[in-house]
Amino acid sequence: MWHVRLSVDSPFAKSLASSLASEEKVLVSATNFSFVLEEARAKDARAMWNTRMRSLVIASKVIEVMDS
Repeated sequence: MWHVRLSVDSPFAKSLASSLASEEKVLVSATNFSFVLEEARAKDARAMWNTRMRSLVIASKVIEVMDS
C-alpha cells in the first residue's frame, strides 16, 4: 500500500481544502489542512496525487485573483 501525505499551512486553508472536499477526507483547522492518499499501486497514487495538486493550484490561483 502506498501512502502520500500533504499538510499545508495557509491563511486560506479552509478555501484550499474545499477544493478537495469531494475527493478526499480533509482535516482542516484555522490555518492548516492535511490529507492522506492511500493506494495499492504506485501508478494510481501518482495519478491521484497529480489530480489533487492540480485542484490545489487552480484554487490557489482563484484565491490570488480574488484577494488582489
